[in-house]
This record gives sequence, structure tokens and C-alpha cells, in this order.
Amino acid sequence: MDLLHNTLVSAAMNSSTLSPQPVQQRSRKVYMETFGCQMNQADSDIALARLAEAGYHEVSSGDEADLIIYNTCSVRDGAEGKIRGRLGAIKQRKSSDPNLRIAVMGCMAQRAKEELLKTYPQVDLVVGTDQFVHIPELLERLPEEGRLVATNFGDFENSGNWSTRRSDGVNAWIPVMRGCNYNCTYCIVPTTRGREKSRPPHLIEQEAREAVAAGHAQVTLLGQTVDAYGKTLGDGSNLATLLRRLHAIEDLKRIRFVTSHPKDITDELLDTMAELPKVAKHLHVPAQCGSNRILRLMGRRYTREGYLDFVRRARERMPDVELLTDIIVGFPRESDADFQETRTLMQEVGFAGAYVFMYSPRPGTGANNLADDVPLEVKKARCNDILGLQLAHQEAWYRTLHGREYEVLVEGLSKNNDQRIQGRSIGNLNILVDRFTADGRDLLQQRGQLLRVRIRDNTNLALYADPVQAHG
Repeated sequence: MDLLHNTLVSAAMNSSTLSPQPVQQRSRKVYMETFGCQMNQADSDIALARLAEAGYHEVSSGDEADLIIYNTCSVRDGAEGKIRGRLGAIKQRKSSDPNLRIAVMGCMAQRAKEELLKTYPQVDLVVGTDQFVHIPELLERLPEEGRLVATNFGDFENSGNWSTRRSDGVNAWIPVMRGCNYNCTYCIVPTTRGREKSRPPHLIEQEAREAVAAGHAQVTLLGQTVDAYGKTLGDGSNLATLLRRLHAIEDLKRIRFVTSHPKDITDELLDTMAELPKVAKHLHVPAQCGSNRILRLMGRRYTREGYLDFVRRARERMPDVELLTDIIVGFPRESDADFQETRTLMQEVGFAGAYVFMYSPRPGTGANNLADDVPLEVKKARCNDILGLQLAHQEAWYRTLHGREYEVLVEGLSKNNDQRIQGRSIGNLNILVDRFTADGRDLLQQRGQLLRVRIRDNTNLALYADPVQAHG
């Protein structure tokens, strides 16, 4: 397949009457704003690296840029609403500055395609979730071919390791697969990301080694259903074998992965997690709902009982494993009784954390054919109820951890207090430690290293600890 075979839209659709300068005569300053998940951030980092290779320089404000890129999310209407607001706000500047280029990439670009150009004449380029690596070439084509839409799915996963712009943080995000085959009725991902595709393990290992060599102590493997990794490769690879491969990398201290689907969590994966000391004892496995009736309507392909069986298997192997979930409230036809089943699931499992969302209809999904019949005020009340339930559980659980010791991977300064450092346990506990010790040692120097700490206090969102012993 020709990766640059795209739908072309005539330059006559551009509402500007001024003639833009040729590419080579313009300055090359790019501003990127990213919305949504870690996969989107990883895509932005690759796109920025490709643009840097083409001579673009990243700037911190859209006001400074002559190329503005919005990397978009379509999971909820609120995310798309933010993009629509950004595009509306930039219209006047575009009309007075024909040299400004505006690109929309990511999931909203993949979903809406030509509609974005028709609705927003200020947009020059619409780039889908497999084509963003070709942004420099597409920009070069704009003067001759006019406004472009590039949304074909291609062989991104097999085309080698694209260079990426990584932050100087401890963690490196590494996509290992893209797309999803499950077609949950509320989810737009199969439309915007396509069918499930896994990257070859040697490419992932190469990228992980490069990240560690660049100073990253942790890698987080990304996939819409990451525990399905390897199914499309046909060589026996799976997430368990990939974890073993990466675990052998010297100087790599932690390995994480997100997000998992309950159907794909095998005993082999759980046994591997339990065995390998570098692998985080943490699983982000969305339950979404506790009612079998609603789970069927969602197309989740498991029951409440099946989810609880996964929890049992995980805790048998890793008693302290931390389980994170996603919950959707207000799905079509969700009754009070259905909602109560979600509450009791939360109480029975005792999650270490939860993301709670109000159902939002998405065009192109199966659930969009169902009446959105749960009133907004009921959705809000249910959302707040689950959030309150989760926070109360976390606060009570955190109190039981006082006096326990953990090895924390130091990530850097606390976001809210530069006199504290912040790190994560081998699970996913957010732990804060005073930056300076009694003898004046600055623990920020332990960034990227393991620090042994003892828990002494907590809020419902964080734990506070004192250092016990530092490890290199």
C-alpha cells in the first residue's frame, strides 16, 4: 500500500484570498497541542521528531508558530469540543496570515476526515493515526496540491523505528501495538485506530534499549488492548514473552504496560508479572460496569463473574497487586439496579484507583443507535457517587499502609511542592518524600534511581514517606 495515497481536497476550498509563500521562504516554527491518551502523546513525540528532521523548531506558544498542530482525541464529545473551540479561535489569525499552516492529526482527524476541511476552512491538513509520520512530506505538497486529507491505514508497525522526541523524564512511552478488535459498542477506537496490529518484538527491544541509553529508567508499553500483544505476528510472541525480553535490559529499572482487557489476561502473563522483579505489580483493567445486562449492551465479552475471576487469579499470584479500573456511568438503559451492581463491584474488588466517566454518545459506534436515555443530572450524581466511593476506599486503604516500606522509583520534584520529591512504588502508589534529609542530602539527586522509604502519613490521593535506604 502507498502510505502517501491520500484523499486530496482542492485548494479552492481555502477561504483566504491571500497567496501563501512557498515553504522554503517561510520560517519553520511548530507548536503542537496534544489531547487524550498516552498513545496520542507518543504519536506527537514521533511527529515532532520527524518535523525536527525537516528543519522545524518546536516553540511553546501558538502565537510564535507558523505551523500549529492539534493532535486530537475522539473518545468523548468533550475532547472533540475542545478541538472545535481551538479551531474557531484560530480562524481570525489564519484569515490575516496566509503563511500560517494549521494541521489536525489523531483520532478526530481519522474519524471526521474531509468534514473537518468543509467545516473549518482555516485547516490546511488533516492527518490520520497512521499517516502522521509523513507530516513533513505532506506539508511540502500543500502549495501545489492544496489542502490535504491523509487518513489511510498503513503498515506503520512494521516500518522500523521512527525517531521520537522524548522528554527528559524518567519514563519512556513505547507503543507496542495499535488498534483494537473488540468493537465495544461505546468505543470509537476501532474506527479511529483500525484493527489490532502488533509491532515486532525486536523493534520494541531496540527502542527500549535506546530509551535506557538516553537515561530513561522506566518504560511503559502502550496499546489499546496491550495484553493482546502478539496475536497478529504469528510467531508465538505475546506480552509475557515481550516482558521477559525487555527485563534482560541492563539499567532498566521498571516496566509498565497499559491498558488491558480482561479477556486477554492469561495465567502466563500473571505468572510472568509475579516472577519478574522489574515488572510493575499494577494492572489497569477497565471493568466499565458491574451489571451483566449493561456489559452485554456494551459488547464487553465478559461477565461480572468473569471479571471477578480475573481479580482472584491476579491476587492469588500477587497479593499486593494494584488494580486500576475505568467505569462508565449512565450508559443507555442503565437502571438504578444496574448502577447498584457497579457500586457493589467497586466495594467487592477494592480498586487502587478508578477513572470514572459519564457516557457520551459517539458517532459511528453501536451504542449511538441506542437512545441516550439516562438524564444528565442522573449521570452526574452516579459519577460523583462512584468517585466518592473510590476516594473513601483509597483513604482507608492508605491508612493501613503506615509503617510499610517500599522501593520508590524517584521521578522528580512534586508538582505542587518543590521541597518534596515524588515517585512510584512497584505497584502504582504515588509517594512523596521530603526533598532534603536531616543531614542536608538532596534526594532529587536520586532521580531515576530506587529509594527505599517508609510510609508515615497520607491523604486520599497520595502517601507521605521518609527515606530508609537509597539504592543505586
